[in-house]
Amino acid sequence: MTESMVKPGVAQHLPVERRGLLLAAVLVAVLVVPTGVSGTGVALPRIAEDLGNAPAQLQWVVNGFNLTFAAFSLVAGSLADHLGLRRGFLVGSALFFLASVVSAVAPTILVLDIARALAGVGAATIFACGGALLSSKFDGAERTRVFALFGTVAGVGLGFGPSISAAAIGLVGWPGMFAVNALLILLAFALAAVCGIRDVAHAERPPIDYRGAALFASGLALVIAGIVQSNTWGWAGPGTLALLVAGVLVLAGFAAAQRRTANPLLDLSLLRNPTLVGLLLVPVAGAVGFVALLTYFPTFLTVVWDMPTTTVGAVMLIMTVPVVVAPIIAGRLAHQGVSPRVILTVSVALYVLGAAWLTVVGVDRNIALIVGPLVLLGAGFGLGVGLVDGQAIGSVPPARAGMVSGLVSTVRLGSEAVVVAVYGSVLATVVGGRVRELLPDTLGPAVVDQAAAATAAGDLSAVDPAVDTAVLASAYNSAIHPVLWVLAALSLLFVLLVAVLLRPESEDPR
Repeated sequence: MTESMVKPGVAQHLPVERRGLLLAAVLVAVLVVPTGVSGTGVALPRIAEDLGNAPAQLQWVVNGFNLTFAAFSLVAGSLADHLGLRRGFLVGSALFFLASVVSAVAPTILVLDIARALAGVGAATIFACGGALLSSKFDGAERTRVFALFGTVAGVGLGFGPSISAAAIGLVGWPGMFAVNALLILLAFALAAVCGIRDVAHAERPPIDYRGAALFASGLALVIAGIVQSNTWGWAGPGTLALLVAGVLVLAGFAAAQRRTANPLLDLSLLRNPTLVGLLLVPVAGAVGFVALLTYFPTFLTVVWDMPTTTVGAVMLIMTVPVVVAPIIAGRLAHQGVSPRVILTVSVALYVLGAAWLTVVGVDRNIALIVGPLVLLGAGFGLGVGLVDGQAIGSVPPARAGMVSGLVSTVRLGSEAVVVAVYGSVLATVVGGRVRELLPDTLGPAVVDQAAAATAAGDLSAVDPAVDTAVLASAYNSAIHPVLWVLAALSLLFVLLVAVLLRPESEDPR
């Protein structure tokens, strides 16, 4: 979509200083934005202490951002064509800044949920415009180096999000975490504003498929709302089923509308390419095997092992450092002739091993037990994240490269939004059930229900003093084990699908 704004040879006519400022602006932004995906989960126990621990509302702090980030990634590129890349980046940064400020001062959980959703819209615009800006202003080998840096910084933001957020929370509290994000995005905005690079106008701009964007966003929102509310209403509750069915129907309407639209957000015929489908399943597997645990395993460390937030952040480095190292290893292996199919299949297989191995955790704190599985999970994500985009773009004709790039981002973000919502809801349901089984009836239903909600939210400070918190820790520990086995089983299914779909004869880009 945004390729039409690129003027051939523009890069070499721009002063190095101006391009340096632009690069700095984009890199600061792509460092901050991914922490909203992975790092906000660390703050949930502290947010619960201040604003309430209703599980569904707490989950929307994470899910609202993920949902709008995913849904608006589809339309952000089209909007950039109309606004201009630099102007679009500035608008997205301004929206993210304002939403982060509101998040920092939010007086209620509802206000925080809304602010995080608005931040997701800004994040989608930042990513859509930031990458396209770099592509339009850097050429050749320099562009390759810039995008390697772009991917590394984004990976650091996602992988180190929990640790960065934990450090900020330890120093200035959870409102301070959002305030730090706001200040960094303000820096990115200022750098982009003063870099002196102007948008290149063009006569023809593709129309925005507003109907498609509305259908996709609303359908995804309904599905995720049903998943999140299932913890409160029950999976078989009328409200839950109504939301899920409505969401599926709206998404089906989106698919039908895309087939009849001259300028669709997504060309669904691309999904007839088995190699592309196999590559798209790799980030979906990453959402299941890595992102879900990256978001919610910190709560296990808080509830079961009674770790302070800063220690949780340090422990999560075991999982996130490999995310930075593994892409380098994957690149070297590919350069030495190792098949991308093999590397990507192994990356997904590491989720199986990591999730299964992580079931050794118990109520007794033993960090040595979790080093191995956390390293495997991080390495699996890192091996895949550096290869998927390039392989996916190379698997289709050049005319579809831009659309496939957007499709990969949408699948990655959409799967993360859905998987994190499902994982959080299922875990909260299982934890609540275990708490009700283990606590004595003599405490009364109100106390037991409140303890179940607080345990699922990771906020044991809100529990009635009559409740034995050791029982709650045991309940959470026993609940996470079957969930981990489900993650391992799903990851095994993805291993088989990826291995079959990425046929050797289809690996070489056309």
